[in-house]
Amino acid sequence: MHVRVFYNFPSDWCMAFSCHFKIKFLLYTRANSLSPEIVTNNSLSIQASNFSSTRKTKFIIHGYTDKHGPWMIKMAQAIIERVKSQ
Repeated sequence: MHVRVFYNFPSDWCMAFSCHFKIKFLLYTRANSLSPEIVTNNSLSIQASNFSSTRKTKFIIHGYTDKHGPWMIKMAQAIIERVKSQ
């Protein structure tokens, strides 16, 4: 299993724009559809989570200034329900 976080910006770009991104991956699954697991960019974190590489994976990406909110929980639950019914 390969894990990679995509925030490798050129150092001069980061200096100009002050790159201090705190990227979080919140994992919602059928087993935890109400409360997400925080998954970090290492394989032990993923192995200890409810993630399954045999299931389809969807990403919900919010805007730059937005953060995790009720709309994301509703969207994650809707996706999980739709996948269950197919």
